[in-house]
Amino acid sequence: MNSRIYTNQSGFTLIEIIAVLAILAVLAALSIPRFVEVDASAGRQALVSSVAELNSRENLTWSQIKLSSTGWIDDAGVFSRVDTDLGADFRWAPSPAADGGSLHFREQILKLERDASLSTRAGRWNEKK
Repeated sequence: MNSRIYTNQSGFTLIEIIAVLAILAVLAALSIPRFVEVDASAGRQALVSSVAELNSRENLTWSQIKLSSTGWIDDAGVFSRVDTDLGADFRWAPSPAADGGSLHFREQILKLERDASLSTRAGRWNEKK
């Protein structure tokens, strides 16, 4: 029988594996802060979009009241009918009021003020400065 000895074994050396791990560590160190920044930016954008949603709901509710048989009576009547529930990720603390409130999205907070509705225009939600 012929026995062959394999002297040409292929594979990675320890130095090559360490070099790849070092490159991966550098890439992770550079990308993690950017990921955190993108996540915070996305949370802020979600809050800004929710203000636009609140304003749309306010306009729709005001229009429906104006077109009803009773018509517009006062701001309290409009505010009580506006749906301020924006979904599971959003919460109000404390609950929304006719003059505004604090809207939370995950760990982000946006303080809002609300301009009262009038007989000539719907109420308006804005970021409190």
